[in-house]
Amino acid sequence: MLGGFIGVDFSGGKVRTVTVKRGFKGTEVRKASFTGGPRSSDTSAFLKSEISLGTRAVTGICSPPLLLRVLKFPFSDSKKLKGVYRFELENSTGFTLGEDVLSDYHEVKRPEGAEAIVPAFEKGVFEDYLGSMQESGVDPDQVTFTPVAFSSLGELIEGPRPLLLIDADQDHLNFSFFDEGGLSRVRNCDYAIERVKKSLATDVLDLGQINGDEEKRKAFLESCRFIADEIRNTMRYFEGEAGEEVKSLVLTGEICEVDGIAKELTEQLGREVKRIFIEQLGHNDSPFFARAYALALYGGSSGKGGRFNLRRDGYRPRGMGRDFLKEFRVPVALCAALLLVVIFGRVTEVVSARSKMSSIRSEMEMDLRKEFPEAVGTQDPVTFYRGKLEVINRKLDILKQVRGAHSPLEVLTAVSAAVPKNASFSVDEIRIEDGGRAKIWGRSDSYEEIASIEKAFSESASFTQVKMGQVGKAVNNSLKFEISMVVR
Repeated sequence: MLGGFIGVDFSGGKVRTVTVKRGFKGTEVRKASFTGGPRSSDTSAFLKSEISLGTRAVTGICSPPLLLRVLKFPFSDSKKLKGVYRFELENSTGFTLGEDVLSDYHEVKRPEGAEAIVPAFEKGVFEDYLGSMQESGVDPDQVTFTPVAFSSLGELIEGPRPLLLIDADQDHLNFSFFDEGGLSRVRNCDYAIERVKKSLATDVLDLGQINGDEEKRKAFLESCRFIADEIRNTMRYFEGEAGEEVKSLVLTGEICEVDGIAKELTEQLGREVKRIFIEQLGHNDSPFFARAYALALYGGSSGKGGRFNLRRDGYRPRGMGRDFLKEFRVPVALCAALLLVVIFGRVTEVVSARSKMSSIRSEMEMDLRKEFPEAVGTQDPVTFYRGKLEVINRKLDILKQVRGAHSPLEVLTAVSAAVPKNASFSVDEIRIEDGGRAKIWGRSDSYEEIASIEKAFSESASFTQVKMGQVGKAVNNSLKFEISMVVR
């Protein structure tokens, strides 16, 4: 399948990718990982091999933003929200979004309106991040805030709501809070990780190597009290915002490499902490690929509007168009050649058809001159024959109308035969219409005679549908009447 979205995640000295491609036969999810950090030539080669033609790359910033706010609006129009959220942020915080600060928002739908999760980042920090990505072989279409990207996993994460997702690696600690409507709050607290490093007297926290030394593992688990404290504080904060208690704690990220970490946090918090499980990723890979999978899915849903993307304004991927044309140069040339062949074939068919029509027309003109000597001068035999056919059709229509009709003489004869011999009346008018219909207007001296005339016509075998019309007074105390009938 061509195209799709690839989530790219750098954490723990590794780069992990999840590619999501949707096609007619279903959705393909592919995972890949490579040991190497940013700006490495080996990492660049790995990513270039993973990012296929037409695939849109999505990455996320895990470090704390310069500013993070949740803004509430009494409307849910995404276009209107996009136009006013910056002003509302400045009004509510007094923080000015100038040329040195980038911001965007993630929209949260509510029954009463909408909320916007708005992180702001220093432009210089973002440009350094983007530069490291490009040197690593990926020029992302979309750069989001990683805790926000986890919103795309809302329906895939198991556990009752409200749910707190804890994403931790050797440098970052992020929180994503889900209620019944989906993601509603996010938070970053890298300070807790720094406190862990300080307690262990190290500048680099290599989570992948801790299990190899039991003393280091125990020391790390003991230092996790700083992480537990921050989880506890975050829970209280989000519970106050939501008005209900957190029911599920789910752990993801590089920290899950440490054996017994979920059990240790459960004991320190007095609340069960579970490792994340995503069916599409598998039980073992879910904690380590969840971030990349969330990024890919978040990019795939970005067309819905209200999806966070720091590259939305002023930044565009470089080199994509050139590579796209390079890859498709030969197929486009072949398609153009095929199109020319099809057009040439159609033109040939049209020329051949016109030649055949000219030959047939010549034959028709010869036959026409033989059959109709008076039409020697005609230039269009088809029009001539069509005119002759119209004349014949008109004659046939007249014959169809005449066939089966009654002549006036037949109608008068039938009327005369049906009139009672002893009736005394006079006829003013007899009208004969199409279909053998006839009407009689006459005069009589009494109603009884008029009734006897109607009866005589009704009982006659020559007529059907005999109906008496109006009967009224005439001059000299006589009565005028009207009878209609149909000749059989």
